[in-house]
Amino acid sequence: MQSGTIKHWNSDKGYGFIDVDNQSEDVFFHIKSVRLSQPISEGQRVYFNSERNDKNQLRAIEVTSSELSILEAPTLNSTANSAHRSPDNIQQKNNRNTQQKNNQHKNNSASRQKKSRFSTLFSLIAIIAVAVYFFADLKASFFVDSTPSTTLSQSATERSSPVNAASITGDTQIDQTIALIQQGGPFPYPNKDGTTFYNREGKLPAQSQGYYREYTVPTPTVSHRGARRIVTGGNPPTYYYLTVDHYDSFQKLQVK
Repeated sequence: MQSGTIKHWNSDKGYGFIDVDNQSEDVFFHIKSVRLSQPISEGQRVYFNSERNDKNQLRAIEVTSSELSILEAPTLNSTANSAHRSPDNIQQKNNRNTQQKNNQHKNNSASRQKKSRFSTLFSLIAIIAVAVYFFADLKASFFVDSTPSTTLSQSATERSSPVNAASITGDTQIDQTIALIQQGGPFPYPNKDGTTFYNREGKLPAQSQGYYREYTVPTPTVSHRGARRIVTGGNPPTYYYLTVDHYDSFQKLQVK
């Protein structure tokens, strides 16, 4: 079972994305798979299982607010006893009770064996899913590395010095993020910034996997990553797109 926080939720369309712990790729989820005890909100902590669909997209299943454990307890059937019984009836009742206990023991053993097989199968599926994910990420990295690029060389002193961002949009955070992209960092979220943007919403022109990269634009009024991103196209970046509503819409920026 995986865990993370809801980074985007579209209540009108009934879908959103989960920022997965220790994983760069976000996971899509639909309201049909949600089993939460409280309303869905961004920044909410959730637990889930995930699988890839026929388009190789990660989708969450059984999104919950806590790790679930399935407990099964046998149901005891009680029957009314007659006030007056013959010895034969009592013996028959005892025989039936013994038979029921034996049957229940057999059913419990079969259930445990079935659970064990299911757990083994689930573990195998999880291992295969992880292997598929890393293989896809390796392919994306190979594609990016094989594209001709111009490496921007900087000293450690230059990287640690304040960024002199040119005024492009008039927004300090946006302009500073563009400057960081152009000089190669350092970025505020090194595990997230610069990762592949998969264009699942289809709002940007269709390109091969690895063409788009996303970077966080800090929002001063929130304590998390917020909904603002800059998505670049090409390596080195040729196109810059700004989204302030977490991929629902994009604005192309004129960056030289």
